[in-house]
Amino acid sequence: MKKIGFALFLFALPAACRRDPVVARVGGLEITESEFRLKLADVAPDYQNYVLTPNGRRQFLDVLIREKLILAAAQDSGIQREPAFRAQWEKLKAEEEHKLSQGREYLTIQMWRVELRNRGILKVTDKEVAEQYARYPREVHVSHILFATAEDAEAALRKLRGGASFATLAKDSLDAETALDGGRMKPALHGEIIPELEDVVFKGRVGELVGPIRSKFGYHLLKKEAERPTKLEEVRERIRLTLEKQKLDQYLQTLQPRFPVEVVDVQFK
Repeated sequence: MKKIGFALFLFALPAACRRDPVVARVGGLEITESEFRLKLADVAPDYQNYVLTPNGRRQFLDVLIREKLILAAAQDSGIQREPAFRAQWEKLKAEEEHKLSQGREYLTIQMWRVELRNRGILKVTDKEVAEQYARYPREVHVSHILFATAEDAEAALRKLRGGASFATLAKDSLDAETALDGGRMKPALHGEIIPELEDVVFKGRVGELVGPIRSKFGYHLLKKEAERPTKLEEVRERIRLTLEKQKLDQYLQTLQPRFPVEVVDVQFK
């Protein structure tokens, strides 16, 4: 059988003459053509091909009819008037509104960044990428342990110098992302590590244990595990993203006077 796009097989009416035709009714509920297509898009591709056949189409419709029958019966039961349902419904609406708000913020930021690129503010040239690569052609592999206080970091450093396992002590790190992996951070190029750690990481010797080093996150103990040379083609996009971030940070500094920052909660001051 020749395969065709499943979104086209249901009706041959011109789009201009079609307003989401009803495929079936279950009591007062309807199954429309668009709902059929959306449900079908969620199933495996092989089954989608089967639904292109008359038998498959009817079998899949029977599945949707059963779902509508369950919904119709549940609605008729009056469950939606129960306090427990209303409480869960309000919670669900609040969660969805929060997700929608986050999505709106994300979309706003992404489209603004595209606009900045189009205006040339975030433009990164091939020359800039090549120059950055020439300065920093190596990738480093680093492990770290993050502590809340310098005293905690100093105590851990004494244990390490006394022969304690770095990976074992890293289990208590405040950096949950690396704690369970012996403190190992992702391999990094210059610009991919927070500035407070960068000089130590890139200038230090492999195997060297350094710290405590203070950053905005806390106090770090660092161990440089390895470093390797890179090829420009394999890191070109990472370098471009790093340089773009730097340009964005510089641009944000020019905007800062327009958006004064006030930390209200005293525990964060």
